[in-house]
Amino acid sequence: MSTTGDSEQHISGAAESAEECADWQALLARIPYARHLGLEVQQGDAGVVVHLPCREALIGNFMLPALHGGVLGALIELTARVAAQSRDTETRCPRILDSHINYLRSAKDRSTFASADIVRQGRRSSLIQVTCWQSERSKPIASGLVQLLLPTMAAQQEDLHEH
Repeated sequence: MSTTGDSEQHISGAAESAEECADWQALLARIPYARHLGLEVQQGDAGVVVHLPCREALIGNFMLPALHGGVLGALIELTARVAAQSRDTETRCPRILDSHINYLRSAKDRSTFASADIVRQGRRSSLIQVTCWQSERSKPIASGLVQLLLPTMAAQQEDLHEH
């Protein structure tokens, strides 16, 4: 049995992953708050991962020290938004309809990672599950379920005329 086909698939998969990371990073670069947080896209074991480098400005509780909950909420919402947008063939800009954030443990002052699983991507809305962790993926610090609206072309045209 030849392994040539397997290695070709592995190389192709790596190229697709690198391209997907570049696409996600380009989408994040267009969001001012994502740039402010310093979000970076990396290739993880199970796909694309968003990395939040720790900085003193992101600490909410200096006694522990721990990251601010709003920073974790933003990481979850931005990761969901980019995940949905990266799968949208019409390159629409999704808007948050609803989000539920679960804070599971204290987020220490260290790098934080987030991954997204698309539960459902329809024509007009998307439902994304995001998990955040720090040192071990098996010990999440926060999770969230984010519902996004993918605007129709008519709504996008209307927005352009208003601005």
